[in-house]
Amino acid sequence: MSSHGVIFEIRDNIGIVKLNNPARANALSGFLVKDLASQIKELSVNRDLRAVIFTAGESKAFCAGADLKERQSMNEQEIISYVRLLRKTFDEIAALPMPTIAAIRGLALGGGCELALSCDLRVMEEDALIGLTEVSWGIIPGAGGTQRLPRLVGVGMAKKLIYTAAKLSAKEAFEINLVEEVCSSGQAELKALQIADEIAKNSPNSVRLAKLAIDSFSKNQLQQGLEAEWDCYKQTINHADRLEGLAAFREKRKPNYSS
Repeated sequence: MSSHGVIFEIRDNIGIVKLNNPARANALSGFLVKDLASQIKELSVNRDLRAVIFTAGESKAFCAGADLKERQSMNEQEIISYVRLLRKTFDEIAALPMPTIAAIRGLALGGGCELALSCDLRVMEEDALIGLTEVSWGIIPGAGGTQRLPRLVGVGMAKKLIYTAAKLSAKEAFEINLVEEVCSSGQAELKALQIADEIAKNSPNSVRLAKLAIDSFSKNQLQQGLEAEWDCYKQTINHADRLEGLAAFREKRKPNYSS
């Protein structure tokens, strides 16, 4: 089945979710987020899938992050509603009962990185870039990035990456355990399928229970952190820095933050 924002396929009990906004480098435009949310609800009750892979589809980028052009037309309440849905969708991806794999090519920035962080595993092409770049646009990671990144790379490294809005190469990301596999250009989906095939050879019941057991270790702590992240994100919405970030994006210049 397919929808405007995502295309979904099944290959040998492996689900493939292809982001479908190539004209915007798979930016998280409103229509894409709504269709992704709808697709995830269907996946959450599917007992036949052994694994799910998230890919760039026809785009050269896995996901370039928020659609800042669209964001400029939103009022504060619309932004809150949008980010709330994005957060909920990424939380539901993280809670899917089957293993999930992000197949990263091109860019995985901001919300695109947060989507990858919501998955169990990440495969990244050697010429791709990944990072949480939100502070460079006057906001903060608001869809789980401040909580999920430290759990992979450690608190100190996560602070460095978020504070500097760094964009990491695949090699750099692998060295700090941000991604689990690095592959040649154009091979991310194939490599993810190979990993999914290895997963599919095992007991689906055991794999799902293993995921549940691993994730339950820090579930309560994560939820508290996500709530704190949301409180902090909302404080950026009516701040002058966010408006300056959007203006800089529109005018294709570097932001001039005064605060």
